[in-house]
Amino acid sequence: MKLKLYIIGMPGTGKTHFGRTLAQSMKMQFFDLDEMIEKREGCTIRKLVQDKGEKYFRETEHDVLLSTINYNNCVIACGGGTPLHYNNMEWMKSRGIVVWLNTDLRIITTRIANNITRRPMFLGLNDAELYQKLKDLYEKRRKVYVKADVSIEQNSGGGISLSAVIQKVMKFSRSFRT
Repeated sequence: MKLKLYIIGMPGTGKTHFGRTLAQSMKMQFFDLDEMIEKREGCTIRKLVQDKGEKYFRETEHDVLLSTINYNNCVIACGGGTPLHYNNMEWMKSRGIVVWLNTDLRIITTRIANNITRRPMFLGLNDAELYQKLKDLYEKRRKVYVKADVSIEQNSGGGISLSAVIQKVMKFSRSFRT
């Protein structure tokens, strides 16, 4: 079976870690869209946005996403904003299965607060401000994220069962083809 999974969700949800683990358990290749952009551009996302602006970054992100058109049997972790631009969500849905990793905002707040240097969008914010910014961002992005084919909820109750995720993906995959 040829399967392509796009992992979407808020910054700090764990898309890369989750995607890599899911790909390994399904014996598929793993790709991280941000890593692909950094390799192509020869610099970090942070530097790319600083030097060339968000518009250039989003155009580059879209081009790199389109380059995955012929990828099969893989999991691709996308940036938090990827589905919001250039009809990327519709494009991904037409070429694979979009999996929304919907992580509780309290978990994301803790992750970002503990690793602030990797998230320039949140620099200088205390925990309450960080949570509020994430909440505002979530409200804006949710209307696009809910279009995903499969939704995986991660709350403070514990981790994600990979077998449950694989079952959801396979169930969707079968219904998609019939």
